[in-house]
Amino acid sequence: MKKGSSFLKITEAILLCLSFLLSGCLDEYAAPINQKTEQLVVESLLTNETLVPQIKLSTTLQFGSALEYKPVRGAFVKIIDNEGIETIFQQVSTQLGVYRIYDAAFKAVPGKSYKLTIKLTDGRTFESPSEKMPIPVEIDALSAKFENPSAEGKPGQMGYRVYAQLNDPQNALNFYRWTTYSIYKKKSTGVPCFTNSICNERCWVQNNENPILLLSDNGVDGNKLTNLPVYFSPVYYYGKHYVEISQFNISRTTFQFWQRFNSQSVRSGTIFDPLPAPVLGNVINKNDKKDIALGYFEVSSISKKRLEIDGDTLVSKINFYRQYVPVGDCQLLFKRATADDNPVPGWN
Repeated sequence: MKKGSSFLKITEAILLCLSFLLSGCLDEYAAPINQKTEQLVVESLLTNETLVPQIKLSTTLQFGSALEYKPVRGAFVKIIDNEGIETIFQQVSTQLGVYRIYDAAFKAVPGKSYKLTIKLTDGRTFESPSEKMPIPVEIDALSAKFENPSAEGKPGQMGYRVYAQLNDPQNALNFYRWTTYSIYKKKSTGVPCFTNSICNERCWVQNNENPILLLSDNGVDGNKLTNLPVYFSPVYYYGKHYVEISQFNISRTTFQFWQRFNSQSVRSGTIFDPLPAPVLGNVINKNDKKDIALGYFEVSSISKKRLEIDGDTLVSKINFYRQYVPVGDCQLLFKRATADDNPVPGWN
């Protein structure tokens, strides 16, 4: 495709691409009504970051609509790269069902392939296919636009729409996934402290809740992609917003898995919805191909970028925030809340 195409054409191509891929992803799976054997659940993400890689394992037993989850203990877990080098995960004593790589020399490398092996105490051995880590694609720039639906007489949340810009590599089919978190202020009435004083009426709140955002460059290969909406940071009180975007370059099969996961999580609850089914992944019992773990062993490269949004211009809209002021200690009222200090916690 010729570079410099309009964003409208790129957007149309993206929508057509997603429609095509949605129609051709993973096979349907009929959930058993009564599951009499424990089914393995795998939560795993291997990237090129320097963080300690970890895997969370659990099992689920289903009787009708009731589900019971329990952590997996005593498993032997390892990954093998395309050169045959094995790296062992060790069980974390303080977190049941969590296994980590403690080898300081280990670092996953883009371009290399990795396979996961899990041996359970009941004798079952599960393996994933070899997954190649894609080359990371950098985020060139981030921007934000303030949205206030009420100003247009429409319902909806006031906040900042965050957009990403990137240069998609040429002659390579790329698949992307984004996750985000933002930190912003919230307000409460606070609590009495000292003499005629009020404490803890403002706090920083970290928001990790965002939908699954996916994109394939099929049809827009090699283009400069601009104005990609990757996040919405809601406004509850005036002040700055601190946003970090994580862009994952993923494989086609990983892309399809997240499509399937997304379709299950956004069911509308009508008679036209597909029947709910477990989201089966790529970790399979070596001796029983029908025994497929829930979850996925994802091998992806990651690129991150941060954006500070100056929200001081919202002071004039202070009356809007009164409906968002609950009674009590701000740090106790909201999840992932910390003291109203500067600098922002975890933001350097």
